[in-house]
Order: sequence, then structure tokens, then C-alpha cells
Amino acid sequence: MVRTYRFRLSAYTIALLMFLMLTLGYTYEYSRGVILEEAENNITSTAQVLNSNLELEENELLHYAEIVRDDLRIKEYMFMTAKVGTDNEALVALLDRQFGWLPVERQIVIANNGRVLVGKEHTDLAEHVRQHQANAKAGVFYFQGRKGLEMVAWAGVEYEGISLGAIALTHLLNGAWLEQLRQTSGGYIFIEDNGAIQLSTLASSIGSEFVPKPNGRVIVADETYRIRRLMLSGPQKHAPRIWFGASEKELLMKLERHSRLVLLFTIAGCLAILWVGLAIIRNFNKPLTQLMHMTRKVASGELPRMKKSVPRNEIDMLYNQFAEMLQALREKQQEIEIAHKELEQTAITDSLTRLYNRRHLQEVFPRVLSQAHRESLHLAGILLDIDHFKQINDQFGHLGGDQCLIQFSRILRDTCRANDYIFRIGGEEFLILSIHDNQQGGQQLAEKIRDIIETHPASLNDTVIPMTTSAGVSHADFSLSAHEALSHLLMHADKALYAAKISGRNQVVAHTEDKSLSPFTANAVS
Repeated sequence: MVRTYRFRLSAYTIALLMFLMLTLGYTYEYSRGVILEEAENNITSTAQVLNSNLELEENELLHYAEIVRDDLRIKEYMFMTAKVGTDNEALVALLDRQFGWLPVERQIVIANNGRVLVGKEHTDLAEHVRQHQANAKAGVFYFQGRKGLEMVAWAGVEYEGISLGAIALTHLLNGAWLEQLRQTSGGYIFIEDNGAIQLSTLASSIGSEFVPKPNGRVIVADETYRIRRLMLSGPQKHAPRIWFGASEKELLMKLERHSRLVLLFTIAGCLAILWVGLAIIRNFNKPLTQLMHMTRKVASGELPRMKKSVPRNEIDMLYNQFAEMLQALREKQQEIEIAHKELEQTAITDSLTRLYNRRHLQEVFPRVLSQAHRESLHLAGILLDIDHFKQINDQFGHLGGDQCLIQFSRILRDTCRANDYIFRIGGEEFLILSIHDNQQGGQQLAEKIRDIIETHPASLNDTVIPMTTSAGVSHADFSLSAHEALSHLLMHADKALYAAKISGRNQVVAHTEDKSLSPFTANAVS
């Protein structure tokens, strides 16, 4: 059987259809796992957010309790009531007047002997506070009150070193509180006690059995929920528990919508492939084969040249447009390469002097240090500074100062060797990294530059601006890391430069191995 292009294209189309179906089938299974995993992660992260919100509420309620406890008048009235035995009406009135604004459900004041000074009607709350009061000075716990689950914050009260008792405030975790929590989480909140739901944002579940399974799921009213327990402060032995949950049914509904979307894309993809396959089979010709060949080259990173043909049909027009596109891409690629080189150069050079900047110094120094160390040579750092540069700016203006910087950098470029690195590291300060056979090489180069600077002034509008320079020379320590070696090199060169300036300027001072500073002259080198 002869395998023509038509036969092969038909086979390719069928194979592509099968591949598409397999790919979409795999995509569906993978997406299902991703959706369920994302749901688990979302439930966990939401539970963590809710735990954080609970912790904030606990801290806020405890802060309120501490505010009441720290009020001096409250302490005095409590002392009079608990220790002296006066009537508690003044304490009740003061508490209501001073702290009636607090957003709390209940508040009580208990003496150390167990007597309730304020809030005698809250006997259930008083009993729980007495139990916790014996074990700590302050804290937060939860208990099932008469109206529902309550968050309790209490703080011990002392007056002049005498322990008087405790103040406790409560916040009711009621339906409104649960609804606020639900709006934050987007899921369902359950308050469970002894295996039964006491309160929930899912109204139909109240009173239902609640028995969590080891896999983090629970069945409520014949529906499965993925749940996470919220952590509450204080002992949890007899207190109700709060859970956050998400309905698996709702999660599967999202998955079902995704499945329909995948099926729709599968059908559309198959139809599109069939249509395109038939169109290619009907219109396949030499230009299209050439286009495919060129496309493969472009995909591999090439931009081949294509000669335009006489347009006889749409394929020929497409072929010519592709040729134009390749030409445009080549031109754009050239522009991008030029712009990239310019950006690279801008990033590492100073805009005024066109010398390397301090940023490039950090990049190039380790390489230069390694080269000098490898070849057993000396790496010198020459730090130069234009003398009295501020006076130049004051006398000739900033344009004059710029001309000095430009002339200075031009002399540095002309004087230094091709393998030297020249940097403008700030203001009128310049650094040269130079490799030499001996330590005197860097000093000789610095003296040569100093001499040329002195005899080659700058000019501005036919006005001569004389210049001199001071230089400090130091050498890299190969026993240090690149970062430390650069820091030491700059530090020693800076000290040498400073010594040159305070010694009268227009001179070179070298930092020697014995860490001494010595002026350099051309005659000092044998």
C-alpha cells in the first residue's frame, strides 16, 4: 500500500485526535486531584485564619480584663469591699460607670475567699473562674454557659502587694458571632459538645450527631463535610469544641462543572482537528511544506531567509507574509541585541565619565583577584581624588567640575594599560585595579598619573582649570575572601589617600605590608 501524504495526514489527524482525548482525560483526572488537594489546603489555611481571629478575640478580651484590673479606683473599692467589708454597691456603680462601655456579655468580681463581689447572679461563671483562679494569675478559657458557649478572660487583682481576687469578662459565641465567622471563612462553623451539634451556621444541622472520622471528615444530615478543629485557649476537657467545615457536595459540584467544561473542550478540539486535517489534506502543496520546514527552523531558534514567490493563492500569500515576518524578526533581533548591549554598558558605567561604576566593581573584583592569585602577581588598588574639587566647583561652577572629571577620566584611560580596570566610585573619587609583577608597579602607575594630571589641566570656554590629584595605593590580601579582600583593599587605600591629603596633597602614599603609610616618589623605586 502506497502511503501518500493524504494517507499520512489522515493517520496523523486520527493519532492527534487520540492524543487529544488521552491528554484531556489525563487533564481531567489531574484537575480533579488538584481541585480536591486545593480544597484541602484551602480548608487548612482558612482554619488557620480562623484560629488567628480567635486568638485576636481572646487577646482583646484579656486586654479588657487587664484594663479593668489595672484601674486604681477599682482596686481601692475592691479592697474596701473584700478586706474591710464595706458594701459592694460603690464597686458595682464604679464598674458600671467606668467600664460599662466594654463590649462584653457578662462581668464578675470574685474575692480570694470565693465571695462574689460583683455579678452574684452569675453563679455558673463564678464557679469556673474559681477553678482557674487557683492555678494561674490570668488567662482565657471557654465553658458552656446558660446562653451558650462563652469565651472567658480573667485577671487576678492585687493592691499594695495584697492579692484581692479576680475580675472576669465573657464574650458570648452566639449565632451572630458564628455568622460573622462564616462570612470570613466562606464555609460552615459547628459548635459541638458530647458528639452533638449545639450551634451552627448550618441551621438544619443543630442537634444532629457529630462524630469526626480519623480522615478529617464528618457526616451531618447524610452529607459529608471536610473539617478542621479550631484551637481554643484553656483546658478543653469538658468544654465544647468548634469546627470549621466545607461541604464535599459543593466541592464535587465544582468538579462537575469542570468536567463539563473539559468535555466541551474535547468535542470542540476534536471537531477543530478534523476540520483542520481535512482542510490540510485538500490544500496541501509545496509552499505549505516549505512553511512547515521554515517553522521547524524558527522553533529551533533560527531565522532563515526566504525568497518571496509570485502570489497565486492564499498559501502563497501566507508564504510571503511569513518571509516578511522573518525579515522583521531579524531586524527586531538586531535592534534588541544593540539595545541589550547599550543597557549592559549603561548598567556598569558612569554616565559622565564612561568609566566603570561601583556596582561593576563588586562584580569584577573576584575575577581580577583570582587572576592575580593564580599567576602569583600583585593586585594593586589605586584610589585617586581630585584635590580641592569643591573649590573648583565653587570657582568654575559645576560645568567646570564636570570638565575636570571628564579630563581626569580621559587621562586615566590613556595612561592605564588595557588590562587595568578603572572605576568612578563616587564624586571625584576614582579607583584603578592594576596587576603587576611587584608592589612598586602600582605606585609607579599612580605617580605617572599624578604627574600627567598636574601638567594637563582641564578647560571650560577657553578658561584653564588647573588640577592635581592625591592617590593612595594598597594591595590585595589573597588570604581573604573576595568580599573581605575588597573591603580591606579599599580601607587601606582610603587611609593612604587620607595621609596624602593631610601631607599637602598632590602626592602618592602607599600602604605597605607592615601596615605603615609612606609617601612615594619616582626616585624611591630602584
